[in-house]
Amino acid sequence: KQEDGPKVNDPRLVPDEFLQRTAKVVYILEKKHSRAATGFIKLLADRNSELFKRCAMFSPVDHRVPRVYVSLADCPPDFVTTPENYSNTLFICHIVDWKEDSNFATGQLAKSLGQAGEIEPETEGILTEYGVDFSDFPPEALECLPQSLPWVISPGELAKRRDLR
Repeated sequence: KQEDGPKVNDPRLVPDEFLQRTAKVVYILEKKHSRAATGFIKLLADRNSELFKRCAMFSPVDHRVPRVYVSLADCPPDFVTTPENYSNTLFICHIVDWKEDSNFATGQLAKSLGQAGEIEPETEGILTEYGVDFSDFPPEALECLPQSLPWVISPGELAKRRDLR
């Protein structure tokens, strides 16, 4: 700060450590996220609203993903009458749209995974979110593997390798 000097209005003359960089997103060129999320469904809080009769709220486990309105038609048939039965059930939801003027995205429930806290549903949810193909290997891939089991490395091949066990 210069007490007796002229005021500097040109940002190019201000040192970088005093600048706060800002930006505005104008276009998303490529969507990297799979737009799939793992989470829970629950009824909306305002029971008198028109939205309550059509939608449920999907709350993702990952806090970086927005909450999503899903159609009640995508939910299990008895969800509206007994929502407490699904309070601990993990679902996969695909985000379909997210309007600029809305706080919540809209999406579709794709699948019920199972109970939260169990290994298989949690693992499947994580793999689906990150777009990892976890389906079984096709027969063509399995044919190139050794068919005589138990398979062992030959002594000649073992001599050429470094043992990292």
